[in-house]
Amino acid sequence: MKKRSPRRKKEKQCLAVIGFGRLGRACARVIMADKNLELAGVIRRADRLGEKLSPPFSEILAVSHISELRDVDAAVICVPTRLVFEVARDLLQHRIPVVECATLHEDAFQRHKQELDRLAIHHETSAIVGAGWDPGVLSLFRGLFSILVPKGLTETSHHPVAGLHHSTVARTIDGVKKALSTELPAGQGKRQRYLYVELEEGAVFEEVEKAIVSDPLFLDEETVVFPVENIAEREEEGRGILVERHEDPACGHQVFLLEARFSETVLAARMMIAAARALPTRHHRAYSLYDLPQRVFWEGVAEVAERQWF
Repeated sequence: MKKRSPRRKKEKQCLAVIGFGRLGRACARVIMADKNLELAGVIRRADRLGEKLSPPFSEILAVSHISELRDVDAAVICVPTRLVFEVARDLLQHRIPVVECATLHEDAFQRHKQELDRLAIHHETSAIVGAGWDPGVLSLFRGLFSILVPKGLTETSHHPVAGLHHSTVARTIDGVKKALSTELPAGQGKRQRYLYVELEEGAVFEEVEKAIVSDPLFLDEETVVFPVENIAEREEEGRGILVERHEDPACGHQVFLLEARFSETVLAARMMIAAARALPTRHHRAYSLYDLPQRVFWEGVAEVAERQWF
């Protein structure tokens, strides 16, 4: 790769996406939706380059190596964890700052960070590691809870938020290929059921909807039915988590709870892009989210955020 010549300061930060699976697509969507960012292109395996990308990605430049892209300010790494280090090393050797979200924890995470730190210092660039959901956003919540309750116990439980019984029954209704049922609070202590259905070819949605809401199983709560093209994408969003921090009884009785329903992929992508915005302000090191001040994630509007939240 040729040494890049100095260029004038750009108005937009130009990011490349390495890997174009579910996470890579989510990162591309976040970049494309941000007026202050530009998508330089995506890096795919050579055997996938012949595949035409579907909208909204059909105009994106897809190449097999970062050297084929121009004016890349940083790269977000969206490959499986086992491949992250090699990809990050190659990028850092080309003096391209990186953000990654490898699912490494405890000693494995520390060794990974230390090695990328060594490379970043040597090649005079920067890296942000573990900038996804877990490690990442969830790590920040757990850390904040432990500041507020220094002595105590943190318990984290993962649970599906889909109604398995209602989902299964909905799949037996004529015209339904796949179904996913979820419930959300609707105010005044009530709950509302949302049922997503992927229809069989030729099925008429209105007829399927009428059959579902008339079924005795669905009469106990208001049910809103939505047709979707791909249930698998909705299943990805149907994750739940409960984080509880209980203070040691000898110290007090503080309890903090975080309960969430979310798409891990979407949140990881949003955190990675927020971290990428911070790269221009960082020195030549590798950082975790704990090393970064929250202000750097606010897209240049930290003062607005400060007025809103303080």
